[in-house]
Amino acid sequence: MEALATLSHAWKTYWVFKKHHSAPAWARLVVSTGLALAISLTLVTLAGLFTGKLSDLAWWMDALPANLIIGLSIGYTIHALYRVLAWLLPAAVVHRIANGQGSHRGLFFSMVGVTGSVLGAAIGLSLITILLGVDAWGQVSMQPQTLRNFLTITVLITAANWIGWRQRSKRQALQMQATESRLRLLQAQIEPHFLFNTLANVQSLMDCDTPRAKLMLETFTDYLRLSLGQLRNADSTLEAELEMAQSYLLLLQIRMGDRLIFAIEASPEARAAVLPPLLLQPLLENAIHHGLEPKVDGGRVHVTARLLDQRLEICVDDDGLGLSAPRRPLHAGSGMALANIRERLHTRYGDNAQLTLLPQAVGTRVLLNLPYTASL
Repeated sequence: MEALATLSHAWKTYWVFKKHHSAPAWARLVVSTGLALAISLTLVTLAGLFTGKLSDLAWWMDALPANLIIGLSIGYTIHALYRVLAWLLPAAVVHRIANGQGSHRGLFFSMVGVTGSVLGAAIGLSLITILLGVDAWGQVSMQPQTLRNFLTITVLITAANWIGWRQRSKRQALQMQATESRLRLLQAQIEPHFLFNTLANVQSLMDCDTPRAKLMLETFTDYLRLSLGQLRNADSTLEAELEMAQSYLLLLQIRMGDRLIFAIEASPEARAAVLPPLLLQPLLENAIHHGLEPKVDGGRVHVTARLLDQRLEICVDDDGLGLSAPRRPLHAGSGMALANIRERLHTRYGDNAQLTLLPQAVGTRVLLNLPYTASL
């Protein structure tokens, strides 16, 4: 059963173009072999249709070995091309190809399919000559019908490759839209709670500390402007996320006073990174709500972002109570932040992004590791 589950996972992730696959190499080779055998049977069937010998058993016995070699060669060559390109291309380019839209992406996959078919067929003809002792190249050059048959099959393989990637792109887009819709519903639940708490704080400060109340209201206005702008966009940048984080932490600092200290550090390259909106704020909410607010002396939140091996690494460190501390009661709409972020990362990046919680000697570190794509 475990082997079947592994093969099922290999099949589902086989069509994902990325540098590293979670399925083991043997499972991916089994999938490649199955696809190559399907290509072989297609080659023989089409050749039988073209020659009118589909019902001739003797012809099948003669044609099957050669077509099996060619089919396996084509299947393995296409697989090898994808793996070599994923290995050679920069991570940002691989991510752009795998998650992009439009004709350029389709052209890439079609060209790999055509190149793999032609190169694989050439390898297969050479192997037929070596293994079966047949002058395969000479027979092809002397029989124009064989060449036409091969061109027809290449077009069919290319079309199947195109249709497969198009269908997967549509499913991925629909899944991403559904996840983003759930995010907006969740945000709609959280914002009123935060809104009412902030307005209540402003009201309480009006009588005793008017300048502080005014500062809180101004900061909250900035935060709402940035937050609402993020909700309208399918993509954000780390720069925009950090601006909203700055406003959010300033707002909480006004409320908590000396009990909250924060710092935000990010390189210019990291700030230009494209990422889904509203990834950072839920992590800050968790750090404050569970780590620093329950602590008598409060503490520090440190946000850092950098590029590491062409990937974006975002750290949220706090010196609060830590992961082993009892969790505080949750307000409406909370408690789903980490699960929601992991789901969004998986929808967008597959297995190529991680969210990790690490206990520190004092406090907690939350680490986001994403593929890096720079904004234009």
